[in-house]
Amino acid sequence: MKHIKFWQQAGGGFTSKRGIFGSAGKLETMMCISYGRMEDLVFSGAATGDIFIWKDVLLLKTVKAHDGPVFAMYALDKGFVTGGKDGIVELWDDMFERCLKTYAIKRAALSTSSKGLLLEDNPSIRAITLGHGHILVGTKNGEILEIDKSGPMTLLVQGHMEGEVWGLAAHPLLPICATVSDDKTLRIWELSSQHRMLAVRKLKKGGRCCAFSPDGKALAVGLNDGSFLVVNADTVEDMVSFHHRKEMISDIKFSKDTGKYLAVASHDNFVDIYNVLTSKRVGICKGASSYITHIDWDSRGKLLQVNSGAKEQLFFEAPRGKRHIIRPSEIEKIEWDSWTCVLGPTCEGIWPVHSDVTDVNAASLTKDCSLLATGDDFGFVKLFSYPVKVIFHVCYVSLLSLINNPKAICYI
Repeated sequence: MKHIKFWQQAGGGFTSKRGIFGSAGKLETMMCISYGRMEDLVFSGAATGDIFIWKDVLLLKTVKAHDGPVFAMYALDKGFVTGGKDGIVELWDDMFERCLKTYAIKRAALSTSSKGLLLEDNPSIRAITLGHGHILVGTKNGEILEIDKSGPMTLLVQGHMEGEVWGLAAHPLLPICATVSDDKTLRIWELSSQHRMLAVRKLKKGGRCCAFSPDGKALAVGLNDGSFLVVNADTVEDMVSFHHRKEMISDIKFSKDTGKYLAVASHDNFVDIYNVLTSKRVGICKGASSYITHIDWDSRGKLLQVNSGAKEQLFFEAPRGKRHIIRPSEIEKIEWDSWTCVLGPTCEGIWPVHSDVTDVNAASLTKDCSLLATGDDFGFVKLFSYPVKVIFHVCYVSLLSLINNPKAICYI
């Protein structure tokens, strides 16, 4: 909205006056605002990249500062620091008459003590402030950097951007995990004391699920447009991709041992089975009456259990996808490679009374099958002794994974 209003306290409320642009500048949308050292002067950053200098409600002049919108401005003891969509941080004198120094946010400028990697050079700057003599910068890409006035930049922390994080997978051998989210990025994280991002790549669509191969060399990623890809887990470069479904891919898992087969579940109500070695679809699991929510392989890589949005627990033989009917008493005898499903007689106790089928989003069973962790719509991560046959009586958690350390849990 192309206007600026100046508010003044009047009694128990506030009154406003619109800024008068006059001949000093054109009517523009303002993105940020700050007071300077002189109380009667106000400085605003515009969508055009200009700084507007105001006295009372009258515009005095404009100064070109950035290429694109000025999203952030902070008043220093002497001067200002600004940040814009161009990914540049600029130091100014107290009247914006002279730019004293500029800092371009680039990968090459990061110090060796940085905890992670920049998603791209010159990310849009959305927040800026001063702390302990350093400039702190927040970017659109979910990064917070510390800039020393002498030049060095340190990446302090980072995360995913807009949307939700739905995909989480722990590496089978190393203390790392992978995440994908609606922000169309795949990220690899170190789980040691460093807690830093090791690799990142952009995706063509938002990610909904991911899974490492048994040897940890490949990483499968399901996207929200019905496609999926398999990337090299070290370089995150494409190995193969497919697009057989229209709705989102909700779960994806390699079979045990060599990871010969890859099961891909979708909101099209199907689970597709691919031969990883030949890169061909070899089977389709049909029969679910609603979208697929979770899948798991048995320890032999020959049987799939499937959960659906209709609260169904179904079983299919791999690789062709033939439907099997298994009695509840027999389900407990099957040895599963993983258990992330939320339905079945062995975990019926995780559901609170009167709960909806979408209330429990995620589950993960320890390798010794003693503990089952769940994440739900109410923001709780719960631990149950397994099997869970007694009904449990009693922010959003979307996905959860138990990593190699039996005392540690990854959840988002």
